[in-house]
Order: sequence, then C-alpha cells, then structure tokens
Amino acid sequence: MKSVSFINFIRNSVEDDYTLNVFYNIVKDSFVKNGFSLSNVSSVYIDGRFFGEVTNVSLQAKGNKTPKHVLALLLSIRLLMLNPKLVKFCNDDNLIITSRIEESFRWVEFMAFILDNWEDEEIKMLYSMLENYHFDEEFTEEEKKEFQKSIVIPEYRNEKAYYKTLAKSTSTVTNSVIGDCAFLEAGIDKYVVTKDIEYVGDTAFSYCEKLETLVFEGKVLFGLFPIIECLRLCQIIVPKELIDYYKKELPYYKNIITDEGKTIKKSEKEPVKHVSLDMTSDDSIQKTDIVDITIQKKPAKTTKQIDTKTLDKIFDKKATSYKYFWFLAIISLAKEKNSLKVAYEDILVRMAALAWPIIFDSEIALGKPDMLPKYLVDITKKTTLIKNASSNIVENYLRQHFTSQGIDKILDPLLKNVPYRFLSPWIPFTTNEEVIQKSNSIEFACPYALGSKGVLFDEDWWDYIMEHYSDIIKFTEDSFIAYVKQFNDGLKLLKFQTSGFNLIDKK
Repeated sequence: MKSVSFINFIRNSVEDDYTLNVFYNIVKDSFVKNGFSLSNVSSVYIDGRFFGEVTNVSLQAKGNKTPKHVLALLLSIRLLMLNPKLVKFCNDDNLIITSRIEESFRWVEFMAFILDNWEDEEIKMLYSMLENYHFDEEFTEEEKKEFQKSIVIPEYRNEKAYYKTLAKSTSTVTNSVIGDCAFLEAGIDKYVVTKDIEYVGDTAFSYCEKLETLVFEGKVLFGLFPIIECLRLCQIIVPKELIDYYKKELPYYKNIITDEGKTIKKSEKEPVKHVSLDMTSDDSIQKTDIVDITIQKKPAKTTKQIDTKTLDKIFDKKATSYKYFWFLAIISLAKEKNSLKVAYEDILVRMAALAWPIIFDSEIALGKPDMLPKYLVDITKKTTLIKNASSNIVENYLRQHFTSQGIDKILDPLLKNVPYRFLSPWIPFTTNEEVIQKSNSIEFACPYALGSKGVLFDEDWWDYIMEHYSDIIKFTEDSFIAYVKQFNDGLKLLKFQTSGFNLIDKK
C-alpha cells in the first residue's frame, strides 16, 4: 500500500486529469459518507484498482476537516483541475491555494480564481455551499442533495494491473484472486470459479490433464495465458448473460462455452485439439494493429531439433532499427523475468529505454525512415525525462507513467509491423493475421507465438537463447553496427564504438 501526504499527492498528480478527478470525487464521497465533515478522518483511502495499487492520502494537517475547510479544499482541487498552473500557489498541507482559512474567513483570498472560472458548475456549487455555511454553519437539504448528485467517481483505470499484482503475490486462491499458476498440474476434473473471484492470473489453469469442466459463476478478468495444455477441457459454463463476454475474452474456447442451463452432449465433448494460451484484450492493444487472436498452442518441447541457423537471417530485411531493439527487448525481458511470456507494454518500454542513449547521447543517425528518434523526442515533450537520462531511469519512469502520460500512444506504432516481420525467416509475410495464426503452429517452429497482449517463447528456443545469450547479444550489436554504417561516416562509427558502446548487458 502506498501512503503519501496530501500536498505531495496533489503536486505529483496536477498534470494527470484522471488522478485528480479520482481524488476530487473520492474526497467528495468521503465528505458525504462522514456526515458532511471529515473531522474524524485521518486519510482518504483510494481503491488500488484506480491507480494499480492501494493509496492512502494523508489528511493529518490541522484545520482542513471542518465543513468549511473541506469545501475550500475541494474548491482548490477543482481550480487546479481547470488550471494546473495554479500549483505554484501550493504551499501548505491545509489547503492548496490559500495557506489557511481562519475563522474570520476572507473571501478575497479565493475570489480572483473563482471569478475566472465561474462558468464551471462545480465551482458555483462549492462556492455557494461555502458561503452559506460560513454564515449559517449548516447545509440545506437541497444543497446536500445537489452535492451528493454531483459525485461521479471515474471508472477504474488500472483494475487489471491491481489484480495482476495481487495474483503475483500468491500461487493459491484468495478472496478475490486466483493466483498465477494456482492450478499448475493440478489433478482436478472440474473447478468452480465463484462469484467473489475477480481475477484469474497468468497460467492459472495449466497442465491440468484431468480438467474437463470450468464453471464461472460471475464475471472475471484474465491475466496472460489463463489456460494452458488442459487437453480434456470440453466445457466452460458461464451465466447466460455473460456468454458473449466470455466468448470475447476466451475466443479460442467459444465453441465449448455454454450457459448453466445447457448440457453438452457426449458427442460434442471432444477435447480441444490445440490448447489456447488466451490473452485478453485491453485498450492499449486495441490502439495498435495487433489483432486479438489467441495463441492456439503452448510452445512445448518439439519433437524435432530447432533450426538455429535461421537466426542468422533475422536481420536480413530491415528498413529501420526497430528489429534490433525489439529482439534485444524480448530476450532480455524473458531472461530477466525468467519467463516464457513477455507483455507488449514491457517490450515497448524496454525498446525505448535501450534506444534512448543511442539517440540522445551519440551522433549516430538511424536513417530517415526511422521514427524512433521522433517518438523519443515526443516523450521528452510530454514528460519530465531529460535527454541525458540513463536507460534505467528512462525505463522506470516510462513503466510508471506508461498510460497516464500518453507514452503508450506514442510508442504504439512500434507494434504495427516489427512483431510480424521479425518472424519472416520462419513465416513468409502475407498479413499480420496470418502470421499470428502460423506463429501458433508447431509446424513453423518460430521462436515465439504472437497473442493479443504479448509474445510467448517456444521452450526449445527459450532454452537455446538463454544458453547462448551473450553470443546472441553480440551478434545483434554487430548487426546493428553493420546496419548504421550506411547512414554514418567512418569517424562517427569509430567514435561510437570506442565510447564503450553496448546496447544491453550481456550477462
């Protein structure tokens, strides 16, 4: 759980419309629930599903809990929502714009800001309540109803991130989460996911050789690859009103998804021939050209030796530098996480972090068609990141602010072509959709399979890459140098190579 002082929360969130809006409405909601007073409230609790983690904003400062002070506080937050530049007036933990409202309240301290924003209905309502309470020390029933009606708490933005964090912390079943790998190789033939479960983690049902029936009593969110190699699974029973939802979330299993009132005939109970590693869709992926087609196989140990010589061809066809940073990102993340699965968001962040010093700290040109320099410059314009920041600082910052500061929108174009074209040595490119389907087939023996939220490495390829990791990194760096030779003179290249150049840690 994250704890933060009120004033620091405001300063850190002033450029984030969503976060300020959440806080503003939760303070309003707390005010109502505590009888239009926060005199006994020490902090405001913010559900972790809003920001990805539980947050407590301290209200310990003196003098900001009476109805009058709370209304002035809300006025201040609302004014900041309308004009973030007013944050320069934040100098006190009691209120944002004025230092403190004494008993002899002076309207002039607020009036200039209020009059400049008088067209805002929230400003009018709060000011009217504050003025009336100042003289009468009570609210009318009409004011209470109007205020309560004005509370509109935004939808959860990082609900899945919150549950994903919970799922990682347990390998079992909690009150609301089925953890990652919770039923790895479990000997169950039927399992009921009860109504209180909100989230089913990564590879939650994996290698359950006897599992035939899954029952979902309510609506759940899914992590990456919730079902793997459950070869006997022949029916998924869900509430009738949620059939469409589950068919969308688990599209490969749509033929065995049924409502509680239907019994599948024995002739229909044929095990799924290619077991899905389903990836659920979300907004960040829908913004790209990644198609929501689920992985139809687990990249299990193959019956024939993988063709490692094909790796020599991965950089044969390239118009930009993207393939180099893509490959380094996916293999370094797989190694770092010791995991076959790597999410697209993590890949984009790692690509940007790896490219950052190349683009800003060197004189190396990447060629006119290459848009990476533009994307990173756009990031500097939208964030507080400086150009000489280290890769680690860049990665940590981008990971924390990926959606809140629009970084996802800037980097999304990197997913339009490279995940598919990179597989050209194994799958001659036709369309993105066809590459996705073929990448999930053992026949093509690709290093990874493509899904809607990330990639999943073939186990044989993963073992090979991890065993020869440093050599593969060296091969990629040498290929990168050969690629940029066409855009840079010999002196620049020599300076670049003798400056301690390396794209990533080879260890």
